[in-house]
Parts: sequence; structure tokens; C-alpha cells
Amino acid sequence: MNTPPTNSVKGKLFIEISPEHYHRMLKYANEASPLYSRLKNSIKRDDAIIVPCDPADAEMLLGVARHFCPAAAANILAVMSTSREKLYQQR
Repeated sequence: MNTPPTNSVKGKLFIEISPEHYHRMLKYANEASPLYSRLKNSIKRDDAIIVPCDPADAEMLLGVARHFCPAAAANILAVMSTSREKLYQQR
């Protein structure tokens, strides 16, 4: 997980987080919240968790990460920034 993934497809972002960060954020997410749903529906690998989300969901994920898992926030922000840069380059 050295460099943040920059994949986006039609407004979707694919945010990669470590299993440790995933479990930490899931621990603090309310089961009725959209965040909990996003995390539970993520793509789970042995070494990483891929969370597909739209930009609004990414903002929500970033907010939670800043409070409960600051180490994950930098990676989330990097993916969001790269996605914005690609969008501006396409215009």
C-alpha cells in the first residue's frame, strides 16, 4: 500500500485501506449508517480492503478516518485529490 490507488470509474472512487484501518473504522460505524454499509460491501483481500464509493461517500469516510483512524485519512485524501486532478485534466 505504498502509493494510493487512483482508479475511478464514472464517478466511483476505489479507496484502498489496510485491514487494520478497516476494522478500526468499522468498529466505530453505526450498523444503520451508510458508512457501515460501504465498509461491509467493500472488496476484501488479505493485504488490503478496497472501498468503492462516490465522492460524497469518500468525504464521509475521510471524516470518520480523521477522528478514529488518522493513519487512514492521508491515503483517503490522496485518492480523492488524485481523482479531482484527473477530472480537471479531462476538461
